[in-house]
Amino acid sequence: MKDKTILHILTGMGIAGWSLLFRKGSIKDWFLVYLFKTLLSTLTDLPVANKKIVKYPVRYFPNAFNTNIVFDYLLFPLLCVIYSQFTNKLKPLKTILSVFILSGPMTVIHYWLAKNTQLIKYSRRWSWFHTLALLTATFWSSRAFIAWIRFLNKKRNNLQSIND
Repeated sequence: MKDKTILHILTGMGIAGWSLLFRKGSIKDWFLVYLFKTLLSTLTDLPVANKKIVKYPVRYFPNAFNTNIVFDYLLFPLLCVIYSQFTNKLKPLKTILSVFILSGPMTVIHYWLAKNTQLIKYSRRWSWFHTLALLTATFWSSRAFIAWIRFLNKKRNNLQSIND
């Protein structure tokens, strides 16, 4: 399968994911998770790509972006929303451990793409373990972010009910 075809399929999956994910639960919360994850993607992947530690030879808008915008701004943020939805009611230990349900397969796919396509290329300073660690940390960060937002919202609501 050609690299551009894979990229188009992944883009289609991401666009389809948009229509499915934001229908249940708090749309505000999920949109905040999505935006927070795009910010994390920019802050983490951009320096790695600029230093050519990880390269994306086949990507959309190569003159404008050094990163794969489909992964950074569509697929991975959507998967963070899925993780946040899935772990919304779980206890902390299960929330921490369940991240590997997504980050493990994502790492395997990322590694396969790096070995078999021109969509991703690792330098000698990068390995599948770096990918797993970064994916896991960003899933946890996005989940912690929405938990913090909910905590602040609950605290604000409690203060308002006391003042009323």
